[in-house]
Amino acid sequence: MSTSTFQNTVPTAETRWTSPMNLMAAGWALTTTLVGLFILCYLVALVWPAAGLAHGWIGMFANQPDNVLRTFAEGIIGSAVTAWVTTTLFVPLYNRLISRL
Repeated sequence: MSTSTFQNTVPTAETRWTSPMNLMAAGWALTTTLVGLFILCYLVALVWPAAGLAHGWIGMFANQPDNVLRTFAEGIIGSAVTAWVTTTLFVPLYNRLISRL
């Protein structure tokens, strides 16, 4: 009788902590997160402009808060660029440090 395939695919503590992080997966995950947060904050600013809840987040990624379409495009592009720059710095550093444990 063979053992369960589930037991063979569960990572052990050793492989879980030493496996490298995938650059593309981390990049797309962070891009999706930052773009999603920007869109959420942008919608809050459009629905409730006097609250000022999301203006700081929008101001981080966009230069022209008066032009609605340009702000939206700059925010999405800025969020994506920020995510990929962060990923290309973080993932190789993480993989190098985790290999030394």
